[in-house]
Amino acid sequence: MSQALIISDNEVLNDLYSVNLEVYTGTNVTVKRNCDEAIELLDLHPNIDVVISLCMLEDIDSGAIIYQHLIENDMDIPLIVIGKKSDVPPEIPQISGCYDFKKLVRSVAKVLEITAKDMAVLSVPEYYPIPIKLFYNIQAVPCDVFFKIKKSLVESEYLKIFFRGDLPSLGIKKYIDEGVHFLYVDSLKRLEMINLASECIISELRNINNPSVSDEKKLEVVEQGIEIIANKLFETKEVNDEIIKISEICREAIKDVVESNPSLDSIMNLLTTNRASYLYSHSIIATYVATHIIKTVSWGGDSHIDKINFVFFFHDMFLAPIYTKYPELKYEEEALFNNKLSEDEKEVILSHARLAADALIKYPRLPLGADQIILQHHGMTNGQGFAMNFKDDISPLAKVMIISEAFTEELLRNLEEGNESILSKNDIVAQLKSRYSKSTYIKIVETLTEIKF
Repeated sequence: MSQALIISDNEVLNDLYSVNLEVYTGTNVTVKRNCDEAIELLDLHPNIDVVISLCMLEDIDSGAIIYQHLIENDMDIPLIVIGKKSDVPPEIPQISGCYDFKKLVRSVAKVLEITAKDMAVLSVPEYYPIPIKLFYNIQAVPCDVFFKIKKSLVESEYLKIFFRGDLPSLGIKKYIDEGVHFLYVDSLKRLEMINLASECIISELRNINNPSVSDEKKLEVVEQGIEIIANKLFETKEVNDEIIKISEICREAIKDVVESNPSLDSIMNLLTTNRASYLYSHSIIATYVATHIIKTVSWGGDSHIDKINFVFFFHDMFLAPIYTKYPELKYEEEALFNNKLSEDEKEVILSHARLAADALIKYPRLPLGADQIILQHHGMTNGQGFAMNFKDDISPLAKVMIISEAFTEELLRNLEEGNESILSKNDIVAQLKSRYSKSTYIKIVETLTEIKF
């Protein structure tokens, strides 16, 4: 049996990678959570046939670190990197999506020279082990599920605990609490089970708009959904059916959270509890602020709220991979002067409005003018750069975005500084009136005197 080393700190992905590789390629998997642990294992010279690493771990280019270690120590072991942010040579296979299990299997099969025929005749035991956590979000198991009872050193009994069609999550917790790591299915059903388990993240997304799901859980899962979309958009620059489906679910959840929380404080407390990233927190709070503005201005209506929710969801998507790489980043314009960022990354920051608008042009049933609003959300009609003087020749909803983001940025900046005396709503409003002096902007700013803290 071939041996694979996976370097990843994501438990769900680890389970999914391991079980897909074991089922489809007959590969035994060892997981290490960081580069140090992986290098320590590699230095013991085990019989490892392929190394698979997430491209970034804790803001470290893990793919490049492992590649360098393999080269410097003359280790002739193939490397596959998941994600496209790693600074490795072009000949190293890089899989853009962390949830693209089919491509991972194909890549491993290629480097190990395993053919489709080889995979079809793999020898497997009568009962096949499935990581127990993969059952947690499955609504109905596609086959009977068994619990392994060891009767002796050489003999085991398999007790059926779930029948085909059962909802496993109701009874799975007791097994997890008892320290059980695997449940078992008939080997002939293993592929059906694995294919279903591989959709666990999407299953979570599908369920988040259930009324029983808490706002905290909704925000947590939406952030995961945004990460999936952002990485796919950053790589492909185009919207596909998966992005559309996930975005619709996430936007509905955001709308529910905004409507169910009557004050800005409650939204901010939810985000603090979830330890959400700056970019994500900024977007959710600004959506709340913009919703308030539209409900307050004379010309605002439900269609405008839906449209502003749409544009806020997508407007900073091309920044997300950069903010993931540099979690200390906060304010976009200041990021342009950060020496850690490459020139290409700074160019993305300058162009992110245009990139997002261009990517959405082919979005089916795109809300009328949404691409133009995103293009103009920093005050520039061409979506390039940041305006110094804010003019009137942009969409009214783009002006709402500008004011909402400016209010949110000041709020977060003041909270960061911890100066309670600066947190006065009226002080922030006065500051914004000074910065955005044209009457069309001032009318929007004045609505913020009524926002609930």
